[in-house]
Amino acid sequence: FFFTRNMAAGPSSDDFAPVAPPAPLERCREKLAHAVLSVLEEEGAGGDGASFSRPFAQQLAALVWDWSTTSLAVDLEHFSRHAKRAGVSIEDVQLAARRNPQTKALIDAEARRLRLQRKSEKRGREAAG
Repeated sequence: FFFTRNMAAGPSSDDFAPVAPPAPLERCREKLAHAVLSVLEEEGAGGDGASFSRPFAQQLAALVWDWSTTSLAVDLEHFSRHAKRAGVSIEDVQLAARRNPQTKALIDAEARRLRLQRKSEKRGREAAG
């Protein structure tokens, strides 16, 4: 749930009552929560004896969702707009990760993989066409 000012409910209601997000956004939030849980389960299965409770996983997913929708998304939009692009690009994501060397290295590696994949797909289409 989001906690936003509930203008439609009228002046007598709780202005900051939880408001259910639109269905597509809710599905996205659920997928993120599932991904967080999957990573935690994978880490717990790593053999180091770490285990994570379901409430911890839910809180972590909520934290990731809040950060990504209130901070990261805004930064990505600003970077994209500053570069006069219509949408967010890989370069915007790389720029957002610049202050965390480990995250930046992971994102840079994934960006390289995606670029190589696009090039090979393009070559395959050109060879077929």
